[in-house]
Amino acid sequence: MKDIGADNAPSLRLDAGNDLCERPVLEQRRQLTVAKGIIDIYVAMGYDAVAVGANDLAVGVDLLKKNRKLTWLSANLRDQEGQVLFPASVVLSRGALRIGVIGLTGAVPANETSLRLADWRPRLTEAVNALRRDCHLLVVLSNLSATDEAEMMNNYPDIDLIITADSIIRGNITPRSGSEGKPWQVQTISEGKALGVLTLSGKEPPPSIPMNWENKTATVPLVMTLPEDPAIADMVRRIEQASAAQ
Repeated sequence: MKDIGADNAPSLRLDAGNDLCERPVLEQRRQLTVAKGIIDIYVAMGYDAVAVGANDLAVGVDLLKKNRKLTWLSANLRDQEGQVLFPASVVLSRGALRIGVIGLTGAVPANETSLRLADWRPRLTEAVNALRRDCHLLVVLSNLSATDEAEMMNNYPDIDLIITADSIIRGNITPRSGSEGKPWQVQTISEGKALGVLTLSGKEPPPSIPMNWENKTATVPLVMTLPEDPAIADMVRRIEQASAAQ
């Protein structure tokens, strides 16, 4: 992670969600300890935004909101009164670039009867319209179904990039585009087994909006032979010890 942005190029660290549990249900209390640890590690790694997914909601909305250093996004998640629970989007600045990031939630846990999903289409349209005029790049973090994401790719050409967390297609997806040439869709293999690195090169300098981008992608397998970050490794050990004690 330290190598990303080491050449002083602007960088973002984003995740499409479904990170905290393997399934959308809390099966053992120790999963709460692990989930808290994962959130702390994401903060330490400098993640800019994460979409809320059903596997994250398994540990409860309150836990996600408790650590305010990590930005969780969902444009379509509501409580039982229809109230917004998380920001729909965030605008990140990198030098002269402004990047709008939108989150979409694909499902809620079956036992979370106080949560509702609004139709993602009008919510996404609202977010895109609010951001497109002022942002050089629009990114959607989505854990919607593959069918919904295919619809998004074909009907929302103002989006530049969709980062997905597809529960069926769990492997890497190299950048592929919708019928209008964009948005691109990318995905990195699930369960933290790889780090996806997407490099975007603008064809003209800011402040041109929208920008025209070229892309290249790389997938870095996270294997035991890679050097450890001592601070992160210590956090992992403490989480494992706390979890094993429960």
